[in-house]
Amino acid sequence: MFHTMDDENGSGNKTQYNTTCTVHCSSDERCGGVFMGGAFILAGTAFLLDRLGYLPVEVDSVWSLWPALLVWGGLVNFLLWGRGGSLGWGLGLTAAGGLLLADNLGYVDLRWGLIWPALFIAAGVAIVWGTFFHKKKGPHKEKGEIAAGRFETNIVMGAREDTVTSREFEGGSISCVMGGLDLDLRGAEIRGEEAVLDVKVVMGGVELAVPPHWEIVSRCSPMLGEIENKARRPGMPVEDGRPVKRLVISGSIVMGGMEIHY
Repeated sequence: MFHTMDDENGSGNKTQYNTTCTVHCSSDERCGGVFMGGAFILAGTAFLLDRLGYLPVEVDSVWSLWPALLVWGGLVNFLLWGRGGSLGWGLGLTAAGGLLLADNLGYVDLRWGLIWPALFIAAGVAIVWGTFFHKKKGPHKEKGEIAAGRFETNIVMGAREDTVTSREFEGGSISCVMGGLDLDLRGAEIRGEEAVLDVKVVMGGVELAVPPHWEIVSRCSPMLGEIENKARRPGMPVEDGRPVKRLVISGSIVMGGMEIHY
């Protein structure tokens, strides 16, 4: 699990807004951006080749190439081995993705009648091994507080819980791949009338908690994903007398979800 988070700090004078970016992560943790970029490059290249008609004849559909994401996940674990990555996950994801991809392309013929019992055996061995040889660890979710007006958070195969306290919030950027983010904006206030939050989610989940006077405008494009808005929608009456602020959600959600609530 790894993540990167960049934020901007105020200058001490509350009437001014300093856009200087201070990095709170090591260079190794920036591999999260490499994974995110690589996943989009793989998907974009596959769709482009499909549109141009350059896919090999063995590929019946561009969707049959989805196991390549598992292979990429395994490679990321190899890259981060010793810095949050897992050799076991790297081997497992690479092997599983490679076999499934070879089966989809017709190079091998996986006999599923034999595979699923083998999966049960492997799961049993893993449970027994973990019971006797693995130290029990509780669920780990990194937490942070963002006091800047803008922020950027990248998560790959991890989980974070962040709280935004800025009273001059202008927006931010979230990238979440096979991970989860709980973002609490209830202690923040939008500078001006509108803030824009750009979200890119791939096989992950994002949960937003917003103040009751924030109006949510979704311009996000879900593909095999879902956005559930339980907060204020445009046109709803004002209840507490505070001026309505607008939070615009843009970006894309692929095989993931987002929930927005008070």
